[in-house]
Amino acid sequence: MANPTIKAGSKGDAVKKAQRALICRFYLPPGTDDGIFGPVTKNRVIRYQLDRGVGEFWAFSFPLSVDGTVGPKTWARLAPDTVKEGSTGDGVKLLQEILQSFDHDPFDPGKADGVFGSNTLSAVRAFQTDNVDFDGNPLSVDGVVGEKTWCALWS
Repeated sequence: MANPTIKAGSKGDAVKKAQRALICRFYLPPGTDDGIFGPVTKNRVIRYQLDRGVGEFWAFSFPLSVDGTVGPKTWARLAPDTVKEGSTGDGVKLLQEILQSFDHDPFDPGKADGVFGSNTLSAVRAFQTDNVDFDGNPLSVDGVVGEKTWCALWS
């Protein structure tokens, strides 16, 4: 099920999910996932979107519009779907572009073609081996890019 569009005044689980994703990317302080999309959350969503806007390093092939709303494009960056070997599509291409941005040979997935093949798998496992989750725990080295790995990648 797709995440609903949320904006100032929204409340509930979708807001908490967005807030947790912003917390793990250091856009909100820990403990601020109250499920209320107030002025602080809106400000932090805007900052996140600005950092991934047209012309910014973190935009990659998926620049965000800056509107303070968490719609489909912002959700795709803030809470991407889990991807693993055999996956295809924009989420895989985003993963590949982020891994390439480290300019570190073990993390190089090869061409950013949106196909999660053996080179991408090796790059993800190398990244997972060398990184920790938001709480400082080692990432599972399973080649699956779920919530914790996306967070560590700063998607």
